[in-house]
Amino acid sequence: MIETKRLLPALIGLAAALAFGQPAFAAKQLRLLAWEGYADPDWVQAFEKQYDAEVNVVFVGTDDEIWAKIKGSEGEDFDVFAINTAQLQRYIDAGLVTPHDLSLIPNHQKTLPRFQDLSKVTGVMRDGKVYAIPYAFDSIGLIYDVDKVSPPPTSMEILWDPQYQGRVLAYDNGEHNFSFTALTMGIDDPFHLSDDQLEKIKAKLIDLKHNVLTFYTTPDEALQLYNNNDVALIWANYGQQQVKAMQDAGAHIKYVNPKEGALAWLDTWALTKGVRDKGLAEAWVNFTLQPEISGALSERTGFGNTVTPFASAGADDKLVWLEAVENPTKRADLWNEVKATP
Repeated sequence: MIETKRLLPALIGLAAALAFGQPAFAAKQLRLLAWEGYADPDWVQAFEKQYDAEVNVVFVGTDDEIWAKIKGSEGEDFDVFAINTAQLQRYIDAGLVTPHDLSLIPNHQKTLPRFQDLSKVTGVMRDGKVYAIPYAFDSIGLIYDVDKVSPPPTSMEILWDPQYQGRVLAYDNGEHNFSFTALTMGIDDPFHLSDDQLEKIKAKLIDLKHNVLTFYTTPDEALQLYNNNDVALIWANYGQQQVKAMQDAGAHIKYVNPKEGALAWLDTWALTKGVRDKGLAEAWVNFTLQPEISGALSERTGFGNTVTPFASAGADDKLVWLEAVENPTKRADLWNEVKATP
């Protein structure tokens, strides 16, 4: 965890005020909880200058850490935090978030078409209220070696093609593997599966193992495996971030979102129930929805943004936003059974 606190100017002001017997000036403050890359120093400095404010940023590394910080203070320690739509639901359930006022976020009207009608973006609204403003996203698609796969694939079904036996890299995660396989089987809701559907998907995943060289857990591991083996296809859990790393290393690959739909995560800005200056908090959200800021987000991280077009998804690509699944423990158990099956 990294915490940045710009205290020096405030301390200087306090000392001067005390020296002259005057009350100290309290600058407007914004308390921000975010992932690395979502609030870079140059953006923070520009915002502080524009709004004559002080921004205190705390960076986090896991969803559990975000929950611990927001729940631990009952939403009183921060004003704005970054959260994905699947995780957001428990914050709404716990009464830890405050609805947005879209009139204070005019730049939302300039976002990409798929994000403008929030009633059609799963997970950001409840009971007619907007609890999250989309900021960053990425799809979980398919990486293919252009020298080994022709014609370009259009569906995840290619992962089961016998000609790629031993030449597929897959991701070691039960929740996602059951979800994306459900989509290849034509199941509309891949996040709420019946026991019968889970068993059928388990059988299909066992079939997939015949083609899989191995299961990876990190982008670096996948790149190393690709470089040292005859790999043709990779189920790209890390999306464009993974693509960027491979292309930077000279890999001759391309990326596609499957026609049946690509799983995708969507990170948003949410307001805590303890937000102190809602106008300033909404100003931050509006500030980040500028092309200059959102575009830089993609250039620096490889993630897609909600303002400028990016390679994560074309306008016609079908994205299936991640949701909490019916039973994470059962999926994990079934996934272990898949891996244990010869």
